[in-house]
Amino acid sequence: EDRKVRVFVRGAYEGEEWKDTKEEIAGLMDAFALPSGYSWSWNDRIIEQEDRNAQMGVNFLLALILVYLVMASLFESLAQPFAILLSIFFAVPGVTWMLALTGTSFNLMAQIGCLILMGIVVNNGIILLDYVNQLRISGLGRDEAIIQAGRERLRPILMTAATTVIGLLPLAIRGPAAGGIFYYPLARTVMGGLISASVVTLLVLPRMSTWVEFLGNWMRGLWRSSGRLPQRQQKHVETTVSREMVTDA
Repeated sequence: EDRKVRVFVRGAYEGEEWKDTKEEIAGLMDAFALPSGYSWSWNDRIIEQEDRNAQMGVNFLLALILVYLVMASLFESLAQPFAILLSIFFAVPGVTWMLALTGTSFNLMAQIGCLILMGIVVNNGIILLDYVNQLRISGLGRDEAIIQAGRERLRPILMTAATTVIGLLPLAIRGPAAGGIFYYPLARTVMGGLISASVVTLLVLPRMSTWVEFLGNWMRGLWRSSGRLPQRQQKHVETTVSREMVTDA
């Protein structure tokens, strides 16, 4: 292969600490006194897996940025999208418990499911906070608008999550592979994350939105107060110079 004579040694690893085991294997292989011209390396699949994990990290970051930009243009605010982005982390407990209860490994398809969740979970927060903003524009107070929006948007949010979970149920059942790839980890990841995120979003997101709004107002007030100080100093200097000129005259 590649104009080199190779010998492949294959093995199966079923533990959970693959990183430490990989370092141990590398130490054992480096300890061999190989003849001149001989060397060892990892299989191409292991190297591709490491590159794939690094690429998925970049994909998660890009997804967060794009979702934030879309919500910022929708709400015409820089603070409210932060509260909705935090709802993405509400899906982590559901993903963890679903994969643990079903004995599913967190493989590439599960990682793709987490990437899909980032676009699905925020929908519930958008529906809730957008209606809260409409009620506040109509004249309701913040607390009254949050309570009324929670009551009127409870059923649509739960129905939307339920239809998505039910639609993924056939795919979540371990069936035949398509193209040699099993898609049930993706479906189970999306189902678990969506269930937990839908419930926690209704309970926690309104309070988080008030905290983010308070923090945004505080930072705006701090910015405005810091911008007035140089202007006052400049007026004082101009007044002093003019008085000195009059005295010299």
